[in-house]
Amino acid sequence: MDQFLKSIRSRKTIIETRIAEEQARPAPDRFRLWTLKKLRLQFLEQIAFVERTNRLLPT
Repeated sequence: MDQFLKSIRSRKTIIETRIAEEQARPAPDRFRLWTLKKLRLQFLEQIAFVERTNRLLPT
């Protein structure tokens, strides 16, 4: 499960980089930004879910 969490965090970081690159353009594509931000939110929700699940599991 730890490897899965690392993978999701890595993907979120990549998306955040793409968001920053798009925002730095002279004329950012609003639809692309919206899509990237929505994807970032999905990764954040997945990370939160996995972390909650890990806390609830007996060790």
